Amino acid sequence: MKMGKRILTTVLGSILVVSLAGCGTSQQAQTPVPPTATEQSTQVSKANPMIVDKVAKTVKIYTEVNAKYFVEPTRHGIVFKDGSNGEKSILKAWTNQNDFYNGLIDIGAKPGNNLTLETVAAVAGDPLDVTITWNGAGKQIPLYDAIIDSQNKKADFRFGGNQDRAKTIKTGCILCLDSCPVGITSNATYPQKSFDNKQVEFRGNKAVLPADGTPVVVTFKLK
Repeated sequence: MKMGKRILTTVLGSILVVSLAGCGTSQQAQTPVPPTATEQSTQVSKANPMIVDKVAKTVKIYTEVNAKYFVEPTRHGIVFKDGSNGEKSILKAWTNQNDFYNGLIDIGAKPGNNLTLETVAAVAGDPLDVTITWNGAGKQIPLYDAIIDSQNKKADFRFGGNQDRAKTIKTGCILCLDSCPVGITSNATYPQKSFDNKQVEFRGNKAVLPADGTPVVVTFKLK
């Protein structure tokens, strides 16, 4: 009888150990695994404000909405927050204009560099598709769908270049809504000085864009 009790005790003990081990395994499986450094590097954020994908030929940047320009007109689509025009754009960027320029070069885009400060002409350079998305948008939206153009024309975004002026003048301009001799990219639909000469006005479209301060990811893709 004593031997039988010992065997029974041993068997019950083994079952308990297996049961506890099983619970431990289940608990570990439910514990969320933090993203690796590689996974984190693929997400655009304030801490990681630009992602260059040479294979997809895209540059993605982190921006935030400035609702002031839902009401007031501006020629500035996207500007680096610390540039001299950092408070004058519909979208405020966390990457600077010089890094952005280099990102476009890295995906194989060729700059136009055809404008001077006095030129009245349309910007040249490789054409770009520019789209936006944000948490809750559910899809990529053409940037110009989020812009009210008083002339109701379509945009023709180009890699204008202008790196030397961008470094010297330090406006921070990443995307201008008419042709610009300082902005890295701009809109060939409207020649230089179109906004200044009151030929066109631009505003953010509050019916499309999210609320003030909302993070928005902008994707520039080489056509």
